[in-house]
Amino acid sequence: MTQKLLILMCFAMLLVTQSFAQSTITGTVTDPEDQNLGIPGVNVLVAGTTRGVVTDINGSFTISASADDVLVFSFVGYTTQRITIGNRSTINVSMAPDMQALSEVVVVGYGTQKRSDITGAVASYQAEQLETMPTISIGQALQGRVAGLAVSTAGSGVEGDEVNLQIRGRNSLAASNAPFIVLDGIPYNGRLSEINPMDIASLEVLKDASSAAIYGARAANGVILITTKRGTPGKVKINYDTYFGVDQIANIPDMMDGNTFYQTKVDRYGQGIITASEQTAFENGVNTDWLDLATRTGTRQQHNLSIAGGTDDTRYFISGNYVDAKGVAKNDDVKRFTLRLNVDTKITPWLTLGTSNQMAKVDRSANAANFGQAFNMNPLTTPFEEDGRTLTIFPWPEDPFFSNPLEPFNQLNEDHTRRLITNNYLEIDLPYIPGLSYRVNASYDYRYRAIDTYSGRNTRAGLQQGGVATTNNWQEEDWIVENILSYNRSFDKHNIGFTGLYSAQERWSKNHNLTANGFPSDIMTNFQYNLATVWTPSDAYTQWNYISQMARINYSFDSRYLLTLTARRDGYSGFGEATKFGIFPSAAIGWNIDREPFMAQIPQISAMKLRVSYGENGNQAIAPYSTLPGLAGQNYLNDSRETAFGFYPSGIGDPSLGWETSRSTNFGMDFGIFGNRIQGSLDYFITNTTDLLLNRNISQVNGTGQIRQNIGATKNQGMDLQISSVNIDNRAFKWTTDLTFSYFKNEIVDVGLRNEDGMPADDVANRWFIGQPLNVNFSYLFDGIWQIGDDIVNSAQPNARPGDIRVRDVNGDGRIDALDRTFIGRAIPDFIAGLNNIVSYKNFSLQLFISTVQGLTRSNELMNPFFDGRTRTLNRAWWTEENPNNSWPANRDDSNAYQVQYFGRANNASFVRLNDVTLSYRLNSPMLSRLNLGRAEIYVNGKNLVTITDWEGTDPELSSQRSIPFVKSYIAGFRVQF
Repeated sequence: MTQKLLILMCFAMLLVTQSFAQSTITGTVTDPEDQNLGIPGVNVLVAGTTRGVVTDINGSFTISASADDVLVFSFVGYTTQRITIGNRSTINVSMAPDMQALSEVVVVGYGTQKRSDITGAVASYQAEQLETMPTISIGQALQGRVAGLAVSTAGSGVEGDEVNLQIRGRNSLAASNAPFIVLDGIPYNGRLSEINPMDIASLEVLKDASSAAIYGARAANGVILITTKRGTPGKVKINYDTYFGVDQIANIPDMMDGNTFYQTKVDRYGQGIITASEQTAFENGVNTDWLDLATRTGTRQQHNLSIAGGTDDTRYFISGNYVDAKGVAKNDDVKRFTLRLNVDTKITPWLTLGTSNQMAKVDRSANAANFGQAFNMNPLTTPFEEDGRTLTIFPWPEDPFFSNPLEPFNQLNEDHTRRLITNNYLEIDLPYIPGLSYRVNASYDYRYRAIDTYSGRNTRAGLQQGGVATTNNWQEEDWIVENILSYNRSFDKHNIGFTGLYSAQERWSKNHNLTANGFPSDIMTNFQYNLATVWTPSDAYTQWNYISQMARINYSFDSRYLLTLTARRDGYSGFGEATKFGIFPSAAIGWNIDREPFMAQIPQISAMKLRVSYGENGNQAIAPYSTLPGLAGQNYLNDSRETAFGFYPSGIGDPSLGWETSRSTNFGMDFGIFGNRIQGSLDYFITNTTDLLLNRNISQVNGTGQIRQNIGATKNQGMDLQISSVNIDNRAFKWTTDLTFSYFKNEIVDVGLRNEDGMPADDVANRWFIGQPLNVNFSYLFDGIWQIGDDIVNSAQPNARPGDIRVRDVNGDGRIDALDRTFIGRAIPDFIAGLNNIVSYKNFSLQLFISTVQGLTRSNELMNPFFDGRTRTLNRAWWTEENPNNSWPANRDDSNAYQVQYFGRANNASFVRLNDVTLSYRLNSPMLSRLNLGRAEIYVNGKNLVTITDWEGTDPELSSQRSIPFVKSYIAGFRVQF
């Protein structure tokens, strides 16, 4: 009996040992259309455990598991497969496309929808597209990439975030036309550069009133939804991306050298205008290139590390990003560090908690040269003292108005920004009512910026005032609490979804500023406020509150007929008692024609949907307290002729101020043909905006000359087109193309003025004209240069001489006066477009992105021929009898006022730009497998390499031609996944 028991126990132990024995399983995951093409990055997980691996660059994997284990293969866009190991040591898998996943889930605000179920105009931009372009600015990365989104550059500083974003053009005359930005479901306020582009999972642009109506009073200019990355179950993924680049100024106009400046000045004003220091400099051959002294070759480097992973219950994403950029303007430096932590954890089957956190630290302490002043500076001036190192305080002794453009190098500047954003949620899937869930979001956003400066006696201000110190501390807090109730169910062919929202927001900001001067010495810089003789403090505090309720219903029948109804009620503390709240409704319908039975007879059409929407959105457009009257303090002489201090009305409040309201209709079509090898969307929209918040002129007896009221109206219409195509796709070669095209046309309907017939009248002072675009070029029309032999005496300018500017007599009355001013060109472009091509051959990939703006005419301050002998050092080809050109007038000082005021104010600003070129190589080596690397890629990139334009200035996109110029960037980097 004992022997039998021993034999039985040994046999049982053998079975247990056998059942727990681990063996090595290898295999390859391949594409279903090409069994020789491996899929990298597929998650291979042992079911019920956290053990897993990721396929390498060839689609291969190796994992330890037992015969009873089940391997789970998952990858975005493919159906998850579960395979029992059994007796096999090699398992090869062909992944099948997940057609439901490929229908694409899109973030739409307070939820997600399948793209096929969306009834509004929504454009998406995914993480994969952002990751192919090394950039430190989200705004610049979006230029030309999204139909309907216009991105223009206000300045080309080192951070590259001085961009203007507009969705479908302008609706408002005086208020902001910038879109409303939402980060991870919470309103975002501040610089886009403080968001790490590598953290972004998707970016959606809500363009029409129906899709944006869920954000109500802040959605009149469209909405941009930014969603950051989250963790996924399976093996931990570690990604590292780094690059290094150099920046060079793309274009600088031809500037005068010392000799040319001297001769130009003498020719215009005579020898007597030359100052003693200029004469000495000229005789000594001085030729100061101030722009060269103020600029350099810029550099930039970025390091990004992210860690993502998790189990079925808890997922996490952690990232850190460091940017060190030195701009082309000397001392235009920035260092930025951001850290992100996103966690989602399922406490019970019905309770989920999550958090999204971002911390940013930015150092802008460097003090760049005054580029605009360097642009204008007289080249016959001296930047340094005789030692060649010490900066001169007055480089032009006879003209103390000019300080040294390099003077900021001598100023102390400490500029630090700190930011913390935390967004936390609790979500309950109510267990007894299928499809019903409740979610509460609680977010906190804190920003702090501290600036300390000191100008010592080696600067003009410091010399004149005995040192000048400033301290500025600014902070802002933003609290938001949102309660969201959602219900989603399917009944046979009926699908219904409901979202209800109640939210409250409070934002306050305060600013403390202290300026002091008259210090005994510069040794202690700004650490000696107690020793100053003059202090000037100032403080500001602002607070506002926002309350909102929203309801949205989505309904679809058989995935063919779609309906969306939305209503939102917003309340803003900045408005008067009677107008604090506004209601903004919208409705949209859609028809998925491709789901109809008769479409089976047209196999070439793989997708087609028609959309129609109407909605109302608002724009609060005013700062807090605008409805209240204001007072300002000022010294005055009393009856005794003594100085006294008193107050006067600085503004008249209007308690009836309310929202600007935009009513928009959108007609759209989404399409796909040839199995979605070609797909896209086409939209046409009309937006009418009323109750514009404009300043109306009133009598000065009221203490102020203006009052803000709801008195204007505009109309905006246009179309946007987006097409994506897979041109070639075979085993080794692939070529894809993305095209965006946008057209806008706006006009002013009313500005609150009336003519004698009671009809809307123009506001010429503000250049607002009924029936004309919101922006116009309104001036005298340059008609060339008067030449020798022209009939000047019998013209509208009988006193002109050859070489003077010729102004067109627009109304033909034989004289030039204000009635000859006219509209010159279009101040909004005919269209904007972007074209992106990606060509891949085996492991190589080449991306070329081109953008264009066409039909745009803009003011160009560099085209003004006025020369005062002090500034405006642009080199010009002046008219002479030997060089009778038809572009620039003669260089002479006379009474031809048109030469000073009117010539050259408008210039063709159309351009075509090669924005981005990226060549990458995906490493394919057995070493990657041995190192357990899932991906490794090296790349080189060039930005703004070529610009084709007739613009006669620094760059047609810059709002100021004397600001820091556009740069060409040359970048090399690599990315790797562990």
